[in-house]
Amino acid sequence: MWRSVLLHEFADTNIRSFQGLPGNLSPGSLAPSPSDGVLLIAPGRSLHYVLETPLLDVAGVSCVVRFRHPAQAVDSSVRILRLGDEFVLGLEPLTKFQALVRVRVHRVWHDIGQLPTPSSRFAEVRFDWHTNGKTYFRVDGRLVGYHDALSRGSRLTISDVAFGAPESLATSPDPHYQLGEFSVRALSRHARWPRRHASGVRKP
Repeated sequence: MWRSVLLHEFADTNIRSFQGLPGNLSPGSLAPSPSDGVLLIAPGRSLHYVLETPLLDVAGVSCVVRFRHPAQAVDSSVRILRLGDEFVLGLEPLTKFQALVRVRVHRVWHDIGQLPTPSSRFAEVRFDWHTNGKTYFRVDGRLVGYHDALSRGSRLTISDVAFGAPESLATSPDPHYQLGEFSVRALSRHARWPRRHASGVRKP
């Protein structure tokens, strides 16, 4: 059964107005810019949500992120999304105008596509993975990467969701990016899931 782990549409530009499984934003998580509802993710600035109850035996992940990297070419690793300790989606330097999109499932890295950088507009990035190995990477609805055997048979445990690197220091030279709306969904074979709740100004 697919369920939303964390969802935010920035309808009221309040990062604490979101829907997700029971959990809490870490103390260091950010408030978005009140002028445009956009999060700046940079060293020392991340969005980190910790689940009350970790999700076990996760057999699929589906993530949609509105993402913009307005700086010059990507010249070092950029972590976009981390789910627990077993899944990471990020960028690596490739050319002056393209970044390599990589995903790590458990300890194995896979190249899955490319993303134009820098960008003056937001791109909708979608990543879908299933334990059968079929993996899709789309940018603005267009399929730009596919793998038919990525970490086939793997299962994940998701204890938290992090955009950026919560452990990074503000003095780190790592690049930054801008985060708009996002959703993170997971597929589990367990029949029972923690009940989803609303936080902030949204009503349950």
